[in-house]
Amino acid sequence: MNTEETTVAETTVAAEDLTRGQWFWHEPAPGLKSWPLQVAEAELTADAIRILTTDEVREQVSYARTRRVRLAAAS
Repeated sequence: MNTEETTVAETTVAAEDLTRGQWFWHEPAPGLKSWPLQVAEAELTADAIRILTTDEVREQVSYARTRRVRLAAAS
């Protein structure tokens, strides 16, 4: 594994592994602007995760359970 692969592996998690209080980068689609959000609650369905956030504007986001998301430092 090269350094670049290690960095990606260490800074991303499957969306279904996000937990309450954790900060992550919400990227609507590859290449679009992303911003940090904090998990308030997470609900798993058969193939997706619905995340309620602490953000007043972006209160809810949904991802495929296996989608990789980048972790963020607390804002």
